[in-house]
Amino acid sequence: MKKFYQRLSKVMVVMLMAAIPFVSNAQNETNVIKNGTNVATCYNYWSVGLFGGLMQFNGDVSRDAWINLYSKSVGYNVGFTATKQFSRVFGVRARLAYGNLHSNIQDKWAWDYLDGNGVPQKVTRSFRSSLFETDLQLTINWLNWILGFKPERIFSSYLIGGVGMDHSSGTLQNGDGIDIAYLGKKGDALNVGNTNGIGEDNLQFKVAAGLGFDFNLSKHFSVPIEFIWRWQDSDLLDMTRGGAKGMFNDMYSSGTVGITYKFGYSCPKVIEPAVTIPVALVSPTEPKVRFTVIAPKNIAVERNVREIFPVRNYVFFDIGSKEIPDRYVLLTKDQVKEFKEDQVQLFTPKNLSGRSQRQMVVYYNVMNIVGDRLIKNPSANVKLTGASMEGPEDGKAMAESVKQYLVSIFGIEASRISTEGRVKPQIPSEQPGGTKELDLLREGDRRVSISSNSPALLMEFRSGEDVPLKPVEIRNMQQAPLESYVSFNVEGANQAFTSWSVEIRDDKGATQQYGPYTREPVSIPGKTIMGTTPEGNYRVTMTGHAKNGMTVTRDTSVYMVLWTPPKNEEVMRFSIIYEFNESKAVKLYEKYLTDIVVPKIPAGGTVIIHGYTDIIGEEAYNQTLSLARANDVRNILVEGLTKAGNSNVKFEVYGFGEDQNLSPFENKFPEERFYNRTVIIDILPQK
Repeated sequence: MKKFYQRLSKVMVVMLMAAIPFVSNAQNETNVIKNGTNVATCYNYWSVGLFGGLMQFNGDVSRDAWINLYSKSVGYNVGFTATKQFSRVFGVRARLAYGNLHSNIQDKWAWDYLDGNGVPQKVTRSFRSSLFETDLQLTINWLNWILGFKPERIFSSYLIGGVGMDHSSGTLQNGDGIDIAYLGKKGDALNVGNTNGIGEDNLQFKVAAGLGFDFNLSKHFSVPIEFIWRWQDSDLLDMTRGGAKGMFNDMYSSGTVGITYKFGYSCPKVIEPAVTIPVALVSPTEPKVRFTVIAPKNIAVERNVREIFPVRNYVFFDIGSKEIPDRYVLLTKDQVKEFKEDQVQLFTPKNLSGRSQRQMVVYYNVMNIVGDRLIKNPSANVKLTGASMEGPEDGKAMAESVKQYLVSIFGIEASRISTEGRVKPQIPSEQPGGTKELDLLREGDRRVSISSNSPALLMEFRSGEDVPLKPVEIRNMQQAPLESYVSFNVEGANQAFTSWSVEIRDDKGATQQYGPYTREPVSIPGKTIMGTTPEGNYRVTMTGHAKNGMTVTRDTSVYMVLWTPPKNEEVMRFSIIYEFNESKAVKLYEKYLTDIVVPKIPAGGTVIIHGYTDIIGEEAYNQTLSLARANDVRNILVEGLTKAGNSNVKFEVYGFGEDQNLSPFENKFPEERFYNRTVIIDILPQK
């Protein structure tokens, strides 16, 4: 034993002496890193650490291979590690540790060592063993491998695998607590050491595997938590030899927590020069952006819009209330006979103003539209499903409020209206695991859904609980179409710029400034820029402030014509409405678009498609989502026109995202946000 420790001491001294140049050199490299460099962003480093934890004897490899349920099978494990991390994935480390464990074996086929006479039999024993461990291990950071190295990541995880040697000593006792064998006591009659060890010592080869978790506290310190299993090529720990049943090779495990110090980061560095030498300045690379301007066209029309407006089959309730909100149009019995679906705009809700007024009048009559259609279709029934986070009972109470209105005001038989309650609607806005803007999402989920099996009530070619009701046709006068706006688009601005602005100069030298802006697309009414000037050439200069400190400019010339309304033109308008975060309309609306909308598109006509979203979510994401919705509708229409042999149709597609200056409705109430998740289709005749 003495010789072993002498050898081990020499080896450790040699290892430490060999490591000194590496540590010194690494420290010197750290010192020459330019002031302010964040060396913690590098994954190539050295580290040393201490650890401690619990150790357990698991048993033979062929039995109890993962956990030993014996109540007194837990010991302790302490040690030291030194690691070199070569890349974001691979590292190599040396590990020295001391462990103490105790356990028992029950009914194990083994050879009895008493007096050195081996007798195969089942034995039950208890034992205590101490181990001095040495390991050389490979670490594989699987999280960096899969997700890439991120310097801001606080948590990381790695796999452990390696080989090593153990030096063991211990005592074996029988069921009465009497010592019957020793490991590591030379010269003793009960000694079982050196029987299958290496040389003159109780050394055994082993392999190890495990899983580690590293929690960074700072750029130098972290806390590792590790779980490691070891397999010895022996039965020395429990001081038995496998018998006729062929159970052999001891297995033990540990769970530890430690503290690690990281140093010697090998990062890209800028060495501080000893003497100031003039050098040529290198300008930062100009970011790549693309600047385009779409100028207004002379749409010499005052459009009479014949709009097929979809009716959402939802009645939204205020949080904490089971009463129908007063923003909905609630009739008296005397008014029912005067209510006509095609004159729905005569019945306006309270306190409704702004751009939402025109079309939301239709929606806020949703219960009256349902009541009128139930009167006209006596065989039709409806189902009211209330959804409330406060429970199904609360949801059903909301549904009963709508039912009571239809029964008492419109005189609908109660048996034609069924009600139920649930926690979430069939198509919820709040998704599992969501954390952002939950108040707005939950407002949208507190609602009563109106469903029916009658085609007279539902939108064409649709069926199901959340199918929109049959659209209502309304007529309006459009004073300034969206394509009369000047649209500026700086593609790449979100990544490259902190902000950007535009300067517009007319042919007389007068200039106007607009901005600063942070989003990529911006639209300004043509009249705001041109005033009363009917037409003219304009020079537009975009100035962007890049995140790397540069100023980027782009110039272009455009010809603008002021929009004027000298004559009337009738425009057909259809709307497609979406659920939260949804862009695909193929399965839901393909037949409606193909069989209802496509036949309304004349040869040589123009189809203008506008996509929108509500204000929930990131602005850049909503911009992309709105354009995806608009292009989705365009693709369906193009396919339908091709099949119909109508190929002489022009398309204009726009995605306006959540732009509150251009969105069809406001975003104050959940029903307005639901209607802003839309694509609007304008069909213009041939000019």
